[in-house]
Amino acid sequence: MPQRLKSEVRERILLAAADIFAEHGYKDAKLAEVAGRSGTATSNIYKYFENKEVLFEAVVSPRLAATFLKLLRTRIRELGRIDHWPGADAKGSESANAFLNFCVDNRAVVLILLRGSKATRFAHVRSLVVNEMERLTDDFLRHQSDTPYPDAQLQFLTHKLFNRTVETIADILAEYEDPADIRHAFALFWRYQLAGLEALLKR
Repeated sequence: MPQRLKSEVRERILLAAADIFAEHGYKDAKLAEVAGRSGTATSNIYKYFENKEVLFEAVVSPRLAATFLKLLRTRIRELGRIDHWPGADAKGSESANAFLNFCVDNRAVVLILLRGSKATRFAHVRSLVVNEMERLTDDFLRHQSDTPYPDAQLQFLTHKLFNRTVETIADILAEYEDPADIRHAFALFWRYQLAGLEALLKR
């Protein structure tokens, strides 16, 4: 019985920490707030996690970060190979559906990776996501056009657009918790974004 109680307390701390890190980011998150939301004392957190960094990495594991990036890369590789992007949403694309399912199932973790991981080992993930999206531009142009590389103006615009894409994904996950709401918001965003990007990149 005591061991079961300890597991329950640890799980409450992890769930509360995920929410706090998602809301405030690692740097501004306070263990006192995690304690308050999990219904325990701050001193009790240290019985389970040595410090804030250890707690953070229990919430955002390297395995989850690697899975997120793998699904993103699979999604981007698919878009680089197909001719008609507007149909490549979660209904028409297995990779899009897998990426969306991961975001729904790991909402707080994805939000932390995209917006709240400064001063952690995952601080590079946001810029890596943008870089992967920019690589999509090169792949698409090589596949679709006689001009294999974007010009300076297109590079500038796509860099800005993909940064905003990351922010929009984070905004959706911050705004909605219900899976149906998240899926609907992604569907609307992809409908707009995929058609716009295809029109921008086609020569």
